[in-house]
Amino acid sequence: MNLKTTLSLLLAATLAGSAGSAAAQDVTATVRTWNGQSWQIAQPSLEVFYTIVSKSQEATGGGGSASVGQFSGMSNLGLGLLGRQTADPSLITLNRLFGSQAPDTIQGHRQAQEITVYRGGVATQIAVAGIATLAFARQPVQDSSLPPYIANTHVRSSATVLLTDGTRVEADYVNLGGMLLRGTMPGGRIDIPWQDIQTVEFRR
Repeated sequence: MNLKTTLSLLLAATLAGSAGSAAAQDVTATVRTWNGQSWQIAQPSLEVFYTIVSKSQEATGGGGSASVGQFSGMSNLGLGLLGRQTADPSLITLNRLFGSQAPDTIQGHRQAQEITVYRGGVATQIAVAGIATLAFARQPVQDSSLPPYIANTHVRSSATVLLTDGTRVEADYVNLGGMLLRGTMPGGRIDIPWQDIQTVEFRR
């Protein structure tokens, strides 16, 4: 068994416990995107993508590779506080497993069991399995620090979350980073980045 295969098996074993009921066979979702498209998908799950790097890459900068706890330009699922990143406990350096023989980087993904939303700077963690409807809203960022040619695309996202028990959570800020909604359709798998979603309704 080669190094890459061994590493993949170890990662799969480490992350296997994160699979939850959100991707159960009997769950479906109706998704509406900002461009007006509507999708009916089966087996929906929220997936987060990340990169694990070796210590040698951390020390040298790795030609642009991300540090442990960073996601190659993707933020940390809202696990940090308003932009301050917090290392995901599932992220490990390759050296801990393979020492000097570790590959420079490996990319992976896992199911998210919860999302984090904010109101007045206070973070609320919400279990994905308890979400009935998730609706996003977008507001342009005033006095954006982005260059003028893209400043008009700079938006701040908020969300309204309706839970299966009837509880309603109003959030004035949400950033799910590199998370996307994955599901299946008659034609195959579909992946929808959270930034493209206006509403998603889960049916269990």
